[in-house]
Amino acid sequence: MVHIPHLIVGAGPVGLILGHYFKRFNIPFQIFEKQSFLSAHPSAHYLNMRTMEILDELNIQLPLENIQHFSNYVYLRRIGEQPLNSTRQLIDYKQYSYTSYAHLPQSLFVQHVQQGIRDKIQLDTEIKKIEFKDKIIKFNDDITCDYLYGCDGLNGFVRDYLKIKLIGNRDLQRFLNIHFTSKQLVNRLEQYNSMLSFIYNSDITAVIIKHRIEDGTFAIQIPLDLLTGKTDIQEVQHIKQDHVLIKNLINKTLLNQVNDIEIKSVGFWRMGAVYAEQYYKNNCVLVGDACHGMPPAGGFGMNTGIQDAQNLAYKIKEQKDLLYYQQERQQIAQDNIETALKYYNKSLNIAKSFTFDINKLKIYQSVMKNTPDFLYQTGVKLGGSLIELDPIYKRLKVDDYIPLVFPKEEIGFKYNSGDIGENGGQLAPLVVREILRKRERKWYSINQCEQDDCEK
Repeated sequence: MVHIPHLIVGAGPVGLILGHYFKRFNIPFQIFEKQSFLSAHPSAHYLNMRTMEILDELNIQLPLENIQHFSNYVYLRRIGEQPLNSTRQLIDYKQYSYTSYAHLPQSLFVQHVQQGIRDKIQLDTEIKKIEFKDKIIKFNDDITCDYLYGCDGLNGFVRDYLKIKLIGNRDLQRFLNIHFTSKQLVNRLEQYNSMLSFIYNSDITAVIIKHRIEDGTFAIQIPLDLLTGKTDIQEVQHIKQDHVLIKNLINKTLLNQVNDIEIKSVGFWRMGAVYAEQYYKNNCVLVGDACHGMPPAGGFGMNTGIQDAQNLAYKIKEQKDLLYYQQERQQIAQDNIETALKYYNKSLNIAKSFTFDINKLKIYQSVMKNTPDFLYQTGVKLGGSLIELDPIYKRLKVDDYIPLVFPKEEIGFKYNSGDIGENGGQLAPLVVREILRKRERKWYSINQCEQDDCEK
């Protein structure tokens, strides 16, 4: 029987950061990852200010590209045309933090963050069974641990096995999610300096995420509602294998086609807005996406998870009651979900002003769910045809916009309950405040009663 005092399940961004903190605090740990490789899909890409402070605390260096090349959200009929609208996203970070936000695809993030703890990661190892006896956790019949940390995502094994419920809407919308490369597309997008390109035309509605300029890494997300009337993902699995269709979908976002598209992976993403009813049970602790899922606006998902890991690591180091971890981080998850939902709804209003109303589309989808895809798509095309009429196109404006940086949520948050002491909400561990003192930066929105101490 092998005993591992602290076992982390999942070698994604959150599990790796938790591992770094455990190494820093001399807490014995091991990371089990069920896949035979670390994350290959770019997925999340925005690293907010608090996350960059955490990486600085851990002395983790990343190969970041110039953020100026990702400064805009642009709204287009097709790439190569004049934008419908463009919004610059960058702000002066120095009034909020001593380190800037950054941009890096998740796949590269995990490849670099694993350095320094690679010997603690065991790939191709899946947890299939958990038993509890006398405060010892036993799994797979031959391994025991004192604490088990579920960093295995919203659909992971740990939360499901513990039967911890999710609160909220698990199924806001479903997307076809395509990871591909194209150097030609990098050149086409150069004029926009865009991180996100929102595409609205009669052939397709999609968002293209520019992940990496150096190797031309992109992702495109297409609402599944616009491709088929079928709501069951199992019924549309064939789309994943049809790379001719997928390349054609990508080219529908362009005025002039590119011919160097290389498809890396294709999957389906079910977007929700949920948080776990409990964050721990029987010495099993949920961290990151295992205990919350949210719309992508603001990049809150991965960043909230990384900050969960920081909070939890300090609780374990100081032997605090895990209820404090739940109280503090569940509150932040709820707050960030509320903000992400607000801007998801704004994105729907923008789409409605350009091409389609999601509520009407869902009605159309329910009526046409048993029709062939080509017939369904013909109706969608007719519904979005007004965007192609120049007089209307010239009048369309985006009055509302979706920001990238959220200073209040990233830096200015405060815990309402938990391990907050006599003076109110604790914003960060003391070690981070020490960094701020050393660098002579003023902390943003620290408790009023602690400001004088923090500025010394």
